[in-house]
Parts: sequence; C-alpha cells; structure tokens
Amino acid sequence: MKVERTDSLEADLTDPSSPIWSDLTAETVSLSPVPLDAQPTEYIRASRAESSYGETAQASAMAIGRGDQLYVRLEWQDDEKPNAEFADAAAIVLGTGDGIRTLGSDDAPVTLWYWAEDRDDSFSLTSRGPGVVRKNADVSIGSNANLGDNRWAVVLSGPASDVSDAQLGVAIWNGSNDERAGLAAVSGWHSLDTE
Repeated sequence: MKVERTDSLEADLTDPSSPIWSDLTAETVSLSPVPLDAQPTEYIRASRAESSYGETAQASAMAIGRGDQLYVRLEWQDDEKPNAEFADAAAIVLGTGDGIRTLGSDDAPVTLWYWAEDRDDSFSLTSRGPGVVRKNADVSIGSNANLGDNRWAVVLSGPASDVSDAQLGVAIWNGSNDERAGLAAVSGWHSLDTE
C-alpha cells in the first residue's frame, strides 16, 4: 500500500470526508473470520460453531504520512441491522510474521490502532491472540468516523514510528452480529510503501 506524503497543514487528514482523501486511490482489502479454533475459550468456539462471524468481506484502505504521524482511512459496508449489545469497531493491525490471522500470538504479537463507535477515545493495543490484549498507554491514537448510507469511513492516526518496519492489516467487528474480541474479520498483511 502506497503511503502518500504531504506537508500541507491546511488539509484536515483526520476528517474521513476531507477532499484530500478523494484524490487518492484506495486499496481493496479482503477480510475473513479469525479462525474458530483460535478463539480463546471453549464457550466461544461452541457457541459460534453454527453461526457466522467476521462477516465483513472487504474494506478499502489508504494512507497519508505527515510529519511523524501516519493517517489511515478505512471504509466498509455496514449492515442495516441495528447494533444491540456490541458496537461496530475497526483496527489497523501492525506487525510482521504469521500472527495476523489470529490477531497476534505469544511469538508474534501485533499492534492494533483500535476504534469503536461507542468510545470517545481510540487507543493502541498489543495483541497476543483473540481477546489477549494490553493497552499501550504511552501511545496516542486519534480517530474520526462518519457513517452514511450504511458505510463507515474511519480515519485512524498514530505515530509513524509504529509502522517503520511493520506491515499493515485491517480488522473489522460488526456489532450487530455480536462481534467482539476475536470474533472479527481480518485481512492478510499488506506491505507499506513509504518511499
């Protein structure tokens, strides 16, 4: 994925509807469910064995770097069913190795820049597998989101140093399908071209 660069301070990169985003070409990102056998408890594995999760099949992503910050805009189709107990959510997944399919592991932890529709703040998490996360309190993540015509557009921003040697992935949780923790749709790795 090409990371465009800008030095303009006039462009509001945090706004998903900013004209600067319409000048870029989005990359389509295919998503599939985190494997059922990777879920952290027998209860989750048994309760979801006959029902689908990780239903979001694709998203689009684009990125802009400015100064020491990286801005990533995600967009995906939400369903029309209203959320009940759980919120829609999304994350940029940063890391290397085989851990992305399971949102990390003990041997290959990943970093999540996490946004949820029902939270005022977004945050950075270290994930070592479905539901095994730790908040990185020293990392500040910004976010802004719009929902229109059942499509989410979310911009997540954070320190470019988080992605210096990393690859990028995407995770989406559909709240109306009771998706949370490891019950997500996740992509494979996408290399970042920062040149």
